[in-house]
Amino acid sequence: MNIDLEDLLHTEETPESKISFADIKKIVKNYGFYLWSKKWIVVAAGIIGVIIGIIHAYTYKPTYTATYKFSIESKSGSASGFNALSVLAGISSSSGTFSGDNLVELFRSRSMVEMALLKPIIVDGDTMNLLEYKILADSTRLHCDEIRSNRDQTKPHIATLCDVYFPYNQNRDSFTREQDSIIMLIAAGMMQKDIVIEKLDKKLSYAYFSVSSKNEKFAKEFSSAMISTVFDFYLKSKRENAQRNLNEFQSRADSIRKELNKSLYAAAHYRDLNMNPSKSVLGVEQLKYQTDIQINTAAYSEIVKNIEVMKLDMAKSEPLIQEIDVPRYPLANDKKGKVKTGIKYGFVMGFLTLLVLCGIHFFQELNSKEEDEDAIE
Repeated sequence: MNIDLEDLLHTEETPESKISFADIKKIVKNYGFYLWSKKWIVVAAGIIGVIIGIIHAYTYKPTYTATYKFSIESKSGSASGFNALSVLAGISSSSGTFSGDNLVELFRSRSMVEMALLKPIIVDGDTMNLLEYKILADSTRLHCDEIRSNRDQTKPHIATLCDVYFPYNQNRDSFTREQDSIIMLIAAGMMQKDIVIEKLDKKLSYAYFSVSSKNEKFAKEFSSAMISTVFDFYLKSKRENAQRNLNEFQSRADSIRKELNKSLYAAAHYRDLNMNPSKSVLGVEQLKYQTDIQINTAAYSEIVKNIEVMKLDMAKSEPLIQEIDVPRYPLANDKKGKVKTGIKYGFVMGFLTLLVLCGIHFFQELNSKEEDEDAIE
């Protein structure tokens, strides 16, 4: 088998293809001249981007966010005397039922959201509930004529929303099936998208609550209504529990007082019948009455003392929520400035145009090389 030495040497000495700095400079210069020749296309694209950005900023409806920062009460505030006696009496205290993380969960409760949506709001001198105002603010009823004409082609709950209203002061228990469905649907949507409740650090007692809406007035008023609803619900629950315990102690005090009165009357009646007792057994009977009186007096005195402690504890009860930061007008929003948005869109459009032109030029150069190679062959 004969091997051509010249072909072997030619194969071994084939240099690897490398790109030098001069080649890079040549490519950059080539693309620079090409892009400069298309500068008016880039400028036109940038101007179009600016116009689109301004239009977008003008038509964009910003989202407003009302944020509360509040502290959560961590101490129980109960007197030790009450706690000790409550254990003996079999009465439990639930002062921590709505504290900490449990309070945060209250803000995620659908019932709390529904109660807040039924709070009143005054709009142009008219009083309505926040739910009705939200429906109007969302412009849902502006297209009711069109929706009714195409009822079969629309979603059932949208069509129902055009036919169902929520009068102010209507009792929640009197809601129809359609009203229940709509308020539950709106509350669920708000809980998923618009309402944020967060306790940043479990070691700290601070939490953030925010409401987002396209309507600034609704965001502020609903956030205030939500805080008020949760706050009132907590106080009511806390007071009811404290009052229940107080009533239980008061009932026991009344019972002991009756027994004490019976003992006093019995002792007095016994003394009246036995003014000059001659038998020792009569003295023992009198001692029994005196013992009953002392026991009932001590028990009554102790329970009355604890009742007073409980009343003082209720009077000193602090609110669960200490508001630290409250939303003020104007609310925080993501409103887009026309100039800034226009410049941003113009830059992006111009940059994308440069990329497209570079791609076009690349394929043109590639096709040109292929045509030259074909011509040489």
